[in-house]
Amino acid sequence: MGNRKKKKSAYDTSLFGIVIWAGLDVFVFLLIGWVILGLIMFFNHRLDAEGWKLMQFCLALVVLFSYWMPLCSLLKVRRQERILGIYWKDRTDHNRPEWDRDWYLYYDRGGFHLYHRNYVRKITALREEEEHGIYSKGQVYLVLFEDLNGKKHTLKFSSADGEKKFRQWYEKQRLERDLM
Repeated sequence: MGNRKKKKSAYDTSLFGIVIWAGLDVFVFLLIGWVILGLIMFFNHRLDAEGWKLMQFCLALVVLFSYWMPLCSLLKVRRQERILGIYWKDRTDHNRPEWDRDWYLYYDRGGFHLYHRNYVRKITALREEEEHGIYSKGQVYLVLFEDLNGKKHTLKFSSADGEKKFRQWYEKQRLERDLM
């Protein structure tokens, strides 16, 4: 009865684990392309010394493109931690429900959002926009907020669900799945 194992979540992961997990899907997709390129080069007898150098360069690009967004997200988290003096590794609210925790974690758009409740002073606006970029098309959901220093930030979510969860977390409202 007392030996029930608690289900692990992304919230229980280290910051390094969050970065690895955030870029993993893009990494696997690009790695499959890299393997296909290697097979094409192998069957066309192009894997000489120059072919191996090209394959190593392509592998470096796979890692760079896979983890560029997660690393940018990590830099934002580190800056936030320095400003607050509160660190992800020191969190103690593991047993509280997601909406009541001090940290908000959400994987989105090839990276992740990780914010501490004390960092967000107030949400100033919510918007829905159409995005037409090279790699992204469709609706994006924006949350504009002010940090504790008065600086304005914009969070982009690829779904209304992500925006709604962030807003509910900030307002300490129970999430719908917690009510069921």
